[in-house]
Amino acid sequence: MPLPGPPIGIRPTNPAPEATIATTNRYVVIRQRPKGNPAVEDFSIEEESIDAVPPGHVVVRADTLSIDAWIRTTLDDGGFHEEGDLGSTVRAFGIGEVIESASDDLAAGDWVYGMLCAQTHPVVPASELTKLDLAPGIEPSAYIGPLGLTTGLTAWVGLIAVGEVEEGDTVLVSGAAGAVGSCVVQLAKARGAKAIGIAGGPAKCAYVVDELGADAAIDYKHEDVAARLAELAPEGIDVFFDNVGGEILDAALDNLAPAGARVVICGAISQYQDLNNVQGPKLYLRLAERNASMRGFVVSHHAARFGEANQEIAELIRSGKLALREHVVEPIDNFPQALLMLFTGGNTGNLVVRP
Repeated sequence: MPLPGPPIGIRPTNPAPEATIATTNRYVVIRQRPKGNPAVEDFSIEEESIDAVPPGHVVVRADTLSIDAWIRTTLDDGGFHEEGDLGSTVRAFGIGEVIESASDDLAAGDWVYGMLCAQTHPVVPASELTKLDLAPGIEPSAYIGPLGLTTGLTAWVGLIAVGEVEEGDTVLVSGAAGAVGSCVVQLAKARGAKAIGIAGGPAKCAYVVDELGADAAIDYKHEDVAARLAELAPEGIDVFFDNVGGEILDAALDNLAPAGARVVICGAISQYQDLNNVQGPKLYLRLAERNASMRGFVVSHHAARFGEANQEIAELIRSGKLALREHVVEPIDNFPQALLMLFTGGNTGNLVVRP
């Protein structure tokens, strides 16, 4: 899912400062190209002193960084996003507080969202950040969780704007215990649909049912996904929200409703380790046989509906109908371990790093 933002964290050389500050930025850089899943040795931790802030820029104290699957596709070529150069800061969205400003648009104390990258004190052009108007009763971290571009907004756009979910639909969600999947399950229930989640292991399946409110969960590690789908949705799936791809996508295609089903392609985390050899669906002809459709989407292309999405999600949060568990990793030095955890199934809910 292509995303907006600068290619790497910005650390200007020899700036003409309008503001001065003495602090240290600790950041994670790409040391070598991963082979398969990212490994700790693919990254290195660096430090630099920030003594001046160039005009139009701010220094942000990063509060929370979002660990998202799309980051993997920036670590080498052949991905959906711009490749990060060796030695560049690993890209990541995050929220934080401005601690020094050389911009008329942002002041110290403002909370912001944007491409902060994997660092503790990014120096960023103010024009590339969104000032957060923190809503009463909603924690700042919600803006990279249920209200975040790559999490809650992605779930809302995929399920509602693209998947056109309706009351009474049967919705299947792969990666249901992850950040986006957790939001999709809860949004589907709030819209009056039946929700079935796919997750790995008994603990995650229990989370999907007991905490997220899904009607059922399928343990892909220990169950036959296609057979369980036939049992749980004998009349077929109306909407499939796919975060995984591969064999699970084929199982869903084989269990689509007879007419009008919608398959929404959000991501394919099972394929990101080798993007030069992506395994596509073998059963795509089910789409024609059952008068179904399959659409991918880029969340930023639906920006005109973000206001509507934010309003609905915020109301669900306040009413207790939508919550997203956080899996927190600290500090910034453990960013590589957190990224690896995302691909080995070590997290439940929204995986974040607190620098």
